Amino acid sequence: MPSNLEQTRHLLDYAFQTMKGHCSGLSLDEALFVPQGGYRSVLGTLKHAAGWSHVYRSYAFDPQPKHWAQLDWPHGLRDTIIKSEQYLQDIIAWFDDAHRRWLEDLAEVSELRLLHWGQRAPLYEIVVIIAGHHLYHAGELNQVLSICRGEAWEETEEVEENNISTMGHRVKPPWLDDNQR
Repeated sequence: MPSNLEQTRHLLDYAFQTMKGHCSGLSLDEALFVPQGGYRSVLGTLKHAAGWSHVYRSYAFDPQPKHWAQLDWPHGLRDTIIKSEQYLQDIIAWFDDAHRRWLEDLAEVSELRLLHWGQRAPLYEIVVIIAGHHLYHAGELNQVLSICRGEAWEETEEVEENNISTMGHRVKPPWLDDNQR
């Protein structure tokens, strides 16, 4: 049976990889996409998730924790994103850095850790919070990118709840063999 620390690291890594999966092959146009009626782009969501990952890690481990405004933001703290490939790559690298730092710091787990609102919690609870945050936004990115890409459900997943046809908008899941359609 894995230890609590191993389970904690696995949960965080699973959540990170789920979010990171949306970054593979992400074009700048997709990163800048905001659904009709929406207020945050895919890139803005990535920036948000990376920022909070850095804040939670800092409060859990740093002797002088950094909140939102004190973080070392790529290109500085800004209200808007920079619409460039370089900025997109810098935000993705910053998200990667947050995860790398989490895994390094999780090597030394013991007592209660500080949260950014002043309370203390066991480290595994903080990891569950940030992992849940990653997974929440991974789902958000999945929805937004499916709208942007004009995709619907995976092949073989015929969903009766749809009130519109998804023909021509289905995507092939990686596990589906061409002969299984």
